[in-house]
Amino acid sequence: MRQLRWQNGVAITVFVLPSQHPLHQRFSKEKLGIFPYQLDNIWQKLSFSGLGATPIVVQTPQDLLEAVKATPGAIGYAADEAKTGGEVDVN
Repeated sequence: MRQLRWQNGVAITVFVLPSQHPLHQRFSKEKLGIFPYQLDNIWQKLSFSGLGATPIVVQTPQDLLEAVKATPGAIGYAADEAKTGGEVDVN
């Protein structure tokens, strides 16, 4: 959350779903090991202190995948079925 650029110098842009979205809640708990409200608090603290930037919130998993695909240096998350071309079409 404090790293603003990738090693190649490209700015990092973080995309997430709304905190109440089930996928965001699952990602926060299972992959990060914290509750979504804790993650929000960390982002707000880093943003207000000038040490980091808050992520860009998109409304749907499809929007998240499209935003990451279209934005150089972007990062986000997806459900397994989205990565394998199941329920979400990224083409």
